[in-house]
Amino acid sequence: MSNVGFVIHEGRAAAVAAASALRTSLQADGIGCLDGAPAGVALVVAIGGDGTFLRGAHAAAVIGVPVLGVKVGRLGFLTEVEPGDAASLIAKALDGGAPVEERLAVVAEPLDGASFDPEWGMNEIMIEKRARHRLVRLRVEIDGEYLTTFSADGVIVATPTGSTAYSFSARGPIVSPSVDALVVTAVAPHMVFDRSFVLAAEQVVTLEVVGEEPGLLSADGRDAVELAVGAEVRIRRAEDPALFVRRPDAAPFVARVRDKFDLPGDPGDDRPRDRPKDAPRDDQDERQ
Repeated sequence: MSNVGFVIHEGRAAAVAAASALRTSLQADGIGCLDGAPAGVALVVAIGGDGTFLRGAHAAAVIGVPVLGVKVGRLGFLTEVEPGDAASLIAKALDGGAPVEERLAVVAEPLDGASFDPEWGMNEIMIEKRARHRLVRLRVEIDGEYLTTFSADGVIVATPTGSTAYSFSARGPIVSPSVDALVVTAVAPHMVFDRSFVLAAEQVVTLEVVGEEPGLLSADGRDAVELAVGAEVRIRRAEDPALFVRRPDAAPFVARVRDKFDLPGDPGDDRPRDRPKDAPRDDQDERQ
């Protein structure tokens, strides 16, 4: 018998109810349902929103299995399926019949002056200020080469998956998850330069807390680790990627961006009804 682990948004009644109904359905089909992500489960099912999915993805990565997001609430980038359709997709995933997508993740490791267990992140690693009314100063190196020192509310090192999360809120670019890259974005920098850096996935970012204020390090919004002045942290591509179970008919990334941000226009706008989708436009004809 295959077992799945449940990570649930316990504070959302709809998520708890959806989990209960899903357990009943799966158990009737001979699939074991366990709380959390203990060793031995073949799949982690996260029931809630994107925040719950992040918790589930971390738990799944620890034991090296895929995660499936069951959406309860608003449209998200990460949750994949409605509660009523989850049981059939879980069964397909356990039988190897559902697509599993690999997503780049990052890991933060302590260097001089820092002491913590490595932190894995699917969306981002962030070092931020500790005091609300203060700034943190962070010296940035890329592959050992000094880049700059940011005076800011913080610095985010995001994955393409995380480019639509906190990094986006800090004016970072949207990056397709099919692109292997790291995105370095300062949060509210107190300097003229405020652009993000898009790096190759194999490049290594080193952040050092300088100045007078300590910092806080967090991965995907989990509990923060305090960093004293002088602490250095290395952030790089994680060896363990995130593994997503996808619906065979899942909407493409561009469609999710369009719908999530309610971009203006309609997919059928500005296209003559008698022109096929892939037909060249008039201006392309002229250039040819």
